[in-house]
Amino acid sequence: MVPTGLHASLVLTLAACLAAPALAAGDGPWSSSAALALLTASGNSTTTSGSVKLETTRERHGHDRITFKAGGLYNHSDGVDTAEQENASGQYDFFHTERTYSLYSLLAERDAFAGFDYRLTTRVGLGHEFFKDANDRLLGETGLDYVYEKKEPEAEAFPAARVYGKWLHTFREGIVFSQDAEFLENLSEMADLRVNTLTALEVALAPHLSLKTSLTMNYDALPTEGKKTTDLYTATALVVTY
Repeated sequence: MVPTGLHASLVLTLAACLAAPALAAGDGPWSSSAALALLTASGNSTTTSGSVKLETTRERHGHDRITFKAGGLYNHSDGVDTAEQENASGQYDFFHTERTYSLYSLLAERDAFAGFDYRLTTRVGLGHEFFKDANDRLLGETGLDYVYEKKEPEAEAFPAARVYGKWLHTFREGIVFSQDAEFLENLSEMADLRVNTLTALEVALAPHLSLKTSLTMNYDALPTEGKKTTDLYTATALVVTY
């Protein structure tokens, strides 16, 4: 059955991103950010376009953390759509110790030009912060996904294993480098491997404003017929935190 409510799910998650701080102000402080970017892409989408990313988080130190994210990439040139992506997610982390947590999340994605109409993912896992000091922070997550996706020409559901890592390095106050890497293995078809990486440098311009440049790589070992295995995106974004 095709989940025709995908767009509604994306909208509802986006609404939750914006409304959650007001709805739960009494449960702890919320922090939010919005990034507007000029982006160039090569691969299944070849374009110059704009993107937006929104994120809001509430963390009660040593207890739990809630994170909502939403984003989109669109381009319309000479009467032709050349890129169209949407994504939204919500995640709950429960801390068992100061550095170890279990995670539970739901993700919704759509990328028509990469060949999938939608991808819905439920996720459970375990995360750990290996170290954190004045200059460096390293964390990792591992767990299981259950994926339901519609790739041309049919839909399928399968379990997947996930390994994720993130490293942040502060060169000096206001200049932060980050590297994310995520590996997703289809446990029903081992040749189906997806790898997502994000390399970024963020420079503070003002107390609540920064400039962020990034390179995103999305690799799919078994793309739909006629599609490329790798999409690359470079972006320069203004990030507002509040």
